[in-house]
Amino acid sequence: MSLFSFSQNSQEKKKEIENVIEYVKKYAVFAIEEMEKFGIPASIKLGQGILESSIGKSSLSKATNNHFGIKCGKNWMGDVYYHDDDLPKECFRKYNSVKESFHDHSKFLQQPRYSKLFLLKKDDYQAWASELKKAGYATSLNYENLLIDQIKKYDLWKFDQSTSCKIEKRINQYLKNYIIKKNKDSFFRRFSKKLRFFIEFFFQSKKN
Repeated sequence: MSLFSFSQNSQEKKKEIENVIEYVKKYAVFAIEEMEKFGIPASIKLGQGILESSIGKSSLSKATNNHFGIKCGKNWMGDVYYHDDDLPKECFRKYNSVKESFHDHSKFLQQPRYSKLFLLKKDDYQAWASELKKAGYATSLNYENLLIDQIKKYDLWKFDQSTSCKIEKRINQYLKNYIIKKNKDSFFRRFSKKLRFFIEFFFQSKKN
């Protein structure tokens, strides 16, 4: 890996982390509120939101506030938006706000086909991800693993833990711990990669 490629990759990862932090700052409150009302793990909501909306940056999520890729369905009476997805010009639900999207996602999961979800423990996000895939939430064959990876990668499972703290305090504590952790991880990764690069460069020079 060249120094340029290394620097470019580092910048991309840094930007991704910044986007996730911003996403959590804005929307974790909705995920926790919905968890308390409906029993859906906040980690699942945030993980799906991040995954389905590309951290709130996809053209669909920007145009519709739809952060969960929910299509219209025959019973939807709200606003709609047509977007190329698995098929051209598919009908997606459009919301007035992201908060509406988070709430409608909770109602969407009340359908009978998702009933097994609510037999699972609220803090077992892996079981929830598996059952979402089995119930046909998404067409991706790897959806379960993708969702679990998002939750693990960003420590979103911490929002599922029982606590007496107020929501705002929980979010601030998460952000503080997450930023500290990522800064440490980033330092050691940079150091390790640079060291490996210079060792390889040294031995390559010796060969020449």
